[in-house]
Amino acid sequence: MTCLKCLHGSAVKAGTTHAHTHRFRCRDCGARFTEPQQTPLGSHTTAIDDAVNVFTLMTEGMSVRAISRVTGIHKTTILSLLKTVGEKCARLFDAQIRNVRPHYVQADEAWTFVQKKQKRLTADDPADYGDQYVWIALDSETKAVLSYYVGKRDAVSAYEFIGDLSRRIADQHRPQLTTDGLEGYLGAVEEHFGADVDFAQLVKQYAHPRTDGPDWFRPSSHVVAAIPTLIMGDPDERRISTSHIERANLTVRMHLRRFTRLTNGFSKKLENLKAAVALFMAWYNFCRVHQTLRVTPAMEAGLTDHVWTIGELFAA
Repeated sequence: MTCLKCLHGSAVKAGTTHAHTHRFRCRDCGARFTEPQQTPLGSHTTAIDDAVNVFTLMTEGMSVRAISRVTGIHKTTILSLLKTVGEKCARLFDAQIRNVRPHYVQADEAWTFVQKKQKRLTADDPADYGDQYVWIALDSETKAVLSYYVGKRDAVSAYEFIGDLSRRIADQHRPQLTTDGLEGYLGAVEEHFGADVDFAQLVKQYAHPRTDGPDWFRPSSHVVAAIPTLIMGDPDERRISTSHIERANLTVRMHLRRFTRLTNGFSKKLENLKAAVALFMAWYNFCRVHQTLRVTPAMEAGLTDHVWTIGELFAA
């Protein structure tokens, strides 16, 4: 094999280590080294079983500090592992959720924030701070998450989110899409789907708008009407609903501590939030058995034939 030190000399076997892995010696530079070992966690030395335990607890709603207290693994190690596993889960989701054929898709946004809430921002704060949203598109029948995106609640994020969703749906397949009344969806859907979608919005009206926040964020207001609004194509009015995606948003808040309101478990860095969301989306689709389906959403959608373990997410 080629020397890993000088990168051009040839190496020969030169014994073994205490772990019974082969050692090599370069004939040119004389350097000694062991052959690189490929592990599911890359350069991390944390045992696989310990990592599985960490992310099992994380996907069941425990905070990083709580996991550290239970497992004895330092919080910085947990966050470093989260970044590595989050990247692997994002690649897995991107590779596996392709050419899907959903009949009814519901989309919505779940609010959270990084470091501080939007009204607390100052001019010197980084652009990543403040309100962030997780945009989620859900197959209403299989309950599979078809697409997700972490970003602001604006037209730019809507464009990126809908674009990603359109690329995951099989060619020549025409789904029905229902969203809330956010205006950013209108141009995004027309741009990415054209006429190949039946699109409707469910516009909610509230009794008493809140005065201490943006006019679109009214969690304590009473909904007095939900008006189905046909936007494009010929959607089935009986299936214009966002109930399933709103229930999925609750699942996100129940299983990711970062989304629990009125606690200090919120994300301090945007990259950690994105990693945690990527982990959750892969875990939700491939590992979590849906109570009503009795299989995972990925199995119901025909994307896999078995319930995955968290360890399989690492190795994929």
